[in-house]
Amino acid sequence: MEGEANVRVSEFYNLNKSQSELDFVDVDIVNDVELYIDPSAIAHLSSPWADSCIASIQSFFQRVLDAIGDSNDEGAISLLAELREPNETHLGQSSGRSQGSGLGDKLAEKFWESLSNSRAARSGLLEDLEDTALLVEGVDKDRISDITTNLIRAQLVEFTQETAEYHGIELTPDVAYGPFWDPLKGEWYQKYTNLPTPNGERLLLVPKAIARRGLHLSASEFYRHTVLNYLVIQERAERSLGAVIRSRRGVTKTSVNEVLKEQFDAGRHNPGVEKRINTWATQQNPELLRGYKEEKAATGNPPLPNEDLAERVGSDTSRLRDLLEDVLRTPAGRDDADAYERRIESFLSALFYPHLVFPRRQKKIHDGRKRIDISYTNAATHGFFYWLAMHYPAAHIVVECKNYGKELRNPEFDQLQGRFSPSRGKVGLLLHRGYGDKEKVWSSCRDTARDDRGFIIALDDDDLRLLVQESEAPTSAESFGYLHKLFQKLID
Repeated sequence: MEGEANVRVSEFYNLNKSQSELDFVDVDIVNDVELYIDPSAIAHLSSPWADSCIASIQSFFQRVLDAIGDSNDEGAISLLAELREPNETHLGQSSGRSQGSGLGDKLAEKFWESLSNSRAARSGLLEDLEDTALLVEGVDKDRISDITTNLIRAQLVEFTQETAEYHGIELTPDVAYGPFWDPLKGEWYQKYTNLPTPNGERLLLVPKAIARRGLHLSASEFYRHTVLNYLVIQERAERSLGAVIRSRRGVTKTSVNEVLKEQFDAGRHNPGVEKRINTWATQQNPELLRGYKEEKAATGNPPLPNEDLAERVGSDTSRLRDLLEDVLRTPAGRDDADAYERRIESFLSALFYPHLVFPRRQKKIHDGRKRIDISYTNAATHGFFYWLAMHYPAAHIVVECKNYGKELRNPEFDQLQGRFSPSRGKVGLLLHRGYGDKEKVWSSCRDTARDDRGFIIALDDDDLRLLVQESEAPTSAESFGYLHKLFQKLID
């Protein structure tokens, strides 16, 4: 019911963590948070999980487009009809208790009607799900987010289960759930699975790295900055709209916009008129859409900052100094190794987000024979980690935590470099407590780099203090110049 008190996931399960320490959106377990899943945000992540999501989205949408192209109305409606209101993510814009705006029942038919009546769909202009937000009337961020949630439901269940295991969130066994999309078979299926069920309702956690305030691709932006510019050039060359526009005050974006709105809307002030014009112009020149998408892909789609997420969900923002103190007061030794690793993960996740996202803990590699303490996906669009990805294999950053009360020795360095691979990346952080000769530690790191076995940046307690000091200096915020300086020690 509207007006129910907000209780976030972290509060309900007593996680004692703020949004900046969590890699999922810390939603209210009853009401919606006005955030959305953007497919292009997933596409910008480099990880097997993200690749699996994109495969599901592309597989489904291509089948729908094929049905439209074959005039197979029944087949397309059958595919769309399995989409459901994804209330369990608690994302969207419902007022009060999550109700969703998904595509089940009559809404599926409405979405089918929008697609089937769309010139963009019939003419083959649509290639990706997010194209519909540019060219198809009645489709916007909420609808795209709902569809995407349905198509990656299996991947979100996997993420939810891993996250629940790490944080000790209770799972209800054998919950009837679905439908799930099988991209290989091209069909929907149901299954029983384990999920959190606060207040008896299913909960599906969403990685904060893929949550956005809106879509990266914007119909209005495409219209005003790509389509209008193109049509102005065309009209000035006397090849497009005709003499009516030249009889006005010159050929400008304003005059072209006025004439287009008159021709395509006839004074009805329909909010979908820009999409109709987008489709018309793109039919004349398909490169408009391709160029716009390529330009947007090049600019990146960075995750929302922790401060923005915290404001949206009503959470506090963690202070790095408090998280650092948690790390520093952890006793060195095997007995507190797990506590040290968890506190390091909270600290690094808050410090490096949104440059490093999607932390995976105790990740199995080599058929389970080895484990990586923590690995991050490198999503940086500027600063040190971006530079790193441009020059070295650094799609992922591997982290090993050594809570030793003694000096590090060769096996610890060998263990970390053994986690490297061309696909995972060859850059890692070795977190340790600082016992022994620091220069000897760096000599071992340089030896690893010179032998082309990867790049290890060793960080002890003092280094973490310096990273926090740097983060508080506005001139160097988020550039991580100190890390860059340490990396130079490996390659000089």
